[in-house]
Order: sequence, then C-alpha cells, then structure tokens
Amino acid sequence: MMARPYCMAVALILLAEVSGPGEGSSNPGFVARITRKGLKYARQYGVATLRKELSTIKLPDFSGSSKVGWMGSVSYEFKSLRIRRFKLRNSDLSLRPGQGVRASLSNNYVSVSGNWKVIKSFVTLQGTFDLSADSISISISLNLGKDQSGRPTASVAHCSNSIGRVSIHISGTLSWLLNLFHERIENNFKHILNQKICEMVRKSTTSHLEPYLRTLPVTLMIDQVAGIDYSLVGAPQVTSKGLDMAFKGEFFGLSQHSPVPFEPLPIRLPQKHDQMIYFAVSDYVFNTASRVYHQAGHMNFTIQNEHIPLDIPIRLHTKSFGAVIPQLARLYPNMELELEMSPESAPFLMFTPGNVTLMPVMNIQVFALLPNSSDRKPLFQLRARTNISATINVSSGRIAGSLTPGSKLKLELTHSNISFFNVELMESTFNYYASYIIYPSLNAKLEEGFPLPLPRGIYLNSLKLQIYKNFLLLGANID
Repeated sequence: MMARPYCMAVALILLAEVSGPGEGSSNPGFVARITRKGLKYARQYGVATLRKELSTIKLPDFSGSSKVGWMGSVSYEFKSLRIRRFKLRNSDLSLRPGQGVRASLSNNYVSVSGNWKVIKSFVTLQGTFDLSADSISISISLNLGKDQSGRPTASVAHCSNSIGRVSIHISGTLSWLLNLFHERIENNFKHILNQKICEMVRKSTTSHLEPYLRTLPVTLMIDQVAGIDYSLVGAPQVTSKGLDMAFKGEFFGLSQHSPVPFEPLPIRLPQKHDQMIYFAVSDYVFNTASRVYHQAGHMNFTIQNEHIPLDIPIRLHTKSFGAVIPQLARLYPNMELELEMSPESAPFLMFTPGNVTLMPVMNIQVFALLPNSSDRKPLFQLRARTNISATINVSSGRIAGSLTPGSKLKLELTHSNISFFNVELMESTFNYYASYIIYPSLNAKLEEGFPLPLPRGIYLNSLKLQIYKNFLLLGANID
C-alpha cells in the first residue's frame, strides 16, 4: 500500500454526493470544515492515488475471428495485455450545496502493449502491438454518510467514463493482416477499458477508502478516567465554501457514563477560507471534560506539609497559623495541619472573544493531625472564590492548556469549631499554596491535552488559534 497517497485518500471523501442532513441530529460540540483550498490539496492526492490504481488494471486476453477477403475466416488472439501508462490530465471538483461534490477527469490518456497471434488453418503468425486511448473522460460521485456507530461511510453512487479515440499499431510478420480489421480490435479494447475503469474506482473505494475512513476515531480513551465521543451527529454537509463534518465532541466517564445535563450551543463558523481545514471546538467539549473529572474526584486536593516547597516560610502547622488564629495554637499546640480542597461544582470555562476564563468556587476544610494517631480534628471550613485565565494551545494534533490566576483568592469562613477569626489575614498564605501547589498540579494534567479526531497519517501545520464566543477556532494546513 502506498502510505502517503492513501493517507490522503480522504480526498476521495470530497468527491461526495452527500446523503442529506442527519435526521434528529443535535448541535455538535465539535465541527471540522474542509475549505476549497483543502479540497484542492486533497484532490491532488486523490488523483495521484487513482492514477496509480488505474495503472494496475488487469486487462483480460481476448480473441475472435473475422473474414478477410479471399482468405476467409481468420482467428486472432491478444494476450499479455499490460497498461504501460495511465495519465490523468485535467481534474475538477464542483461543490453542489445540498447535493454533494462531484469529480470530473477529462482529456485522459492510456497506453497498452501486448502480444498478438493469428491462426489460419495450420499457419500461426504472431507479433507485438501498442495501443493508445485518448480523450478519456471519467465522472465519479460518492455517497458519504454515517453508520450507526457515528463513523463516516462511503460508497460509489455514480461512475461513468467515455473513450474518445483508440488507435493500435501492430508489428510483426504479416501484421498488415490484422490491420485489415483493426476497427473491430480497437472497439474490443474500448469496451474492455470502459468496463475496467469504473470497476477499479469501485474496487479502490472498497479496498482503500472505506478502511481508511475506519481509522477516523469515534471514541478515544484519554486516560483511566475519561474518553471522548467523536461520533458524527449527522451526515457530512456540502456548502458553497467546502465540506462540514459535525461531531458530538463529548467527554464521558469510563466508570460511569451518565447523560450530560446541558446541551452544546450552536456553532456559527466565521467566513474564513485561508487555510485548508478549520476545527471549531465548543466550550461544551471542555465543560463535559470538567464534569467528568469533577465527578471522578480528580479535582480534589489534599495538601500536607510535605507538599509545600521548602522555600515557603508558612508551613501547615498550628504554630505558623498562630499569628492569624491565636486560639489555634492554644487548643492544638505543636500540631501539623491538613487541607482538603474541592470545587463546589464542576468549574465551567467561559469563552468570550480573545479570552477563556473560569470562576471556580472551592470548599477548603482544615484539619489538625493529632499526634501519635491517625485521627484528625476538623477545625474550620472556608469557601474560596477566584477568577482564572486559561490559555489553550494546539500541537501534534492535540489540544492542551494551562491556567494562571486572574485574581487573588477571596476567602469566606463558612464554619468553625474554634470560634470566629479574620479570614482575610489568611488570604495571602492560601494564595501562595494555590500558586505553588494547585496550579502546577492542574497544569501538569492539562499539558497532556486531548487529541483531535484525525484519520491516520494526517498531520497539521501553520496552526492559528482564535477564541470566539462559546468556541475556539483552529485553522491549519495539512501535511
């Protein structure tokens, strides 16, 4: 198999007569748009792939007989037929919104060589021949839809071809004999080629395009906690600007797969056509991820003294907090403290033009670790609010991110077993802990990112990322 051309056999997807919009389809969380520029690039590889396939057509031997003047009936055979060259000269794609994309290949050329034999009574003559067929036109359309699993499907909806002119040059002893009925021989070749060209198109679709489409991921496992659903929510749609494919784009938990209680908002793609492909990633994708990891408890943190960098002077110890909470050192002298932090709900990202932010609300419980015991004493509970800025980037076909503080933590005392105290005096300490422990831990996970739904062998370059209301738009060219 020719790796690179067949990896780009996605070009044949674009020769598609699309089956109408998906019935009952909901808003997608993720949309991929292939522009005219992308179609043109893909077409080049599709044509190269088709040319190589057509060059492998196996032409059958054929025989017949014809009356030749005073000689009477003469039998002939043509064997060892081999295509020496198949040249596809002109190709064109026409976008037909609501109907599909159709490919037309015109002014094509093929040359064939082989051996001939003439038998008359007890006399056998033989030699070689060269044949050329010119002005070959091919028209191809595919039906492109989706199967029950949400994976794209393709089948040949229409294939037709015509051959304008066939000429044959026969060499060998008494080759003039065959030239007497060359028209019949040329018509035989034309009939064979007409059958074989569309036969090879259908074979190529079945043996290469369909398996290649199956490399487009429907679900991807992210880690031991979550996966992402990239099934199509409707059949691909042709517009005047290109081809749109709508994916579910939903994270799901591996241990529990409950329905998401919110819907993705409509994605209104801007009119951008400078790059080959655009990916619109809704905030729905990120917020279903947040929901899954929150439900799995992977946003909960336990902080002990051993987690605090040595250069931070304020340790988790009743002595360190004694200046802020004097009664703490008296009630629990010389004891270490432990913090448990968890969000009240899954924090959701908010996309506004040029910015991605979130405003989590965290519950913080503080415990005293009793000496010579595994027990701990609950001391007080805080609620923390903050604004966070998110930076999103894409590399190697993966979307990743990082978080930075957008504002300082604001604390509120919600419960205390050691009487009231001024929580504002603790805010700087907890902001230290957040900056040096919480953010690095979250960013290490976010750097891993999640993959885009790319079929095998597709690599992106010249990436450009823009943030719009409710979604981010990634433009790229294809390697």
